[in-house]
Amino acid sequence: MKTFAAAAFAATVLSASTSYAGLIVTPSKPVFDSIAANLALQVSEETFGSYDGFAASPVTGTVGGVTWTAFASGGLFTQDGVFSTNNPGTAIQFTFSEPVNALAGTFFATAIDFTPVPAILVATLSDGTTWANLTGSAEPYGNFVGFISPNGATISSITLNFSPSTAYASVGSLWVGVVPAPGSVALLGAAALIGGRRRRN
Repeated sequence: MKTFAAAAFAATVLSASTSYAGLIVTPSKPVFDSIAANLALQVSEETFGSYDGFAASPVTGTVGGVTWTAFASGGLFTQDGVFSTNNPGTAIQFTFSEPVNALAGTFFATAIDFTPVPAILVATLSDGTTWANLTGSAEPYGNFVGFISPNGATISSITLNFSPSTAYASVGSLWVGVVPAPGSVALLGAAALIGGRRRRN
């Protein structure tokens, strides 16, 4: 049974993702979630819901115990949970206070009124890994891309560039995945043990 499950998992990963420089890159949120769970990563989501309006660069926030810093020339602007550059044709870069083992987001381009527009995204990670794709609407997960390190390598930054130069780089959600701290793993193990006892009673 375990052999079948492992084979099915591997087939899913290979059919819905690609490997770049030791990283798994996938445009599928369910595949990203599955791989992260298989690697026992703790994944947390930043929705940018606590930000609104213009902010000078840099902007910082914390998700899952990891502090992120965003920078764009000319500042940043958030509206209805969409985190965007304040000027068109400028890149947005996220750096992390500690390297992460997995990173994902819904990345797309918008017009000045935050209407999604077709654009070419080029995402570059700190290790030089580059992902290019055509983006369209801001539908949930419609412009999703996830990067996962299955071998312990880490990601310390991502830079998003969009073409044409009239587009504003925008992010709907950002996910970071890290190896849980030893204390967190122990608590999860204890919770599972208690849960198991309850089921047996």
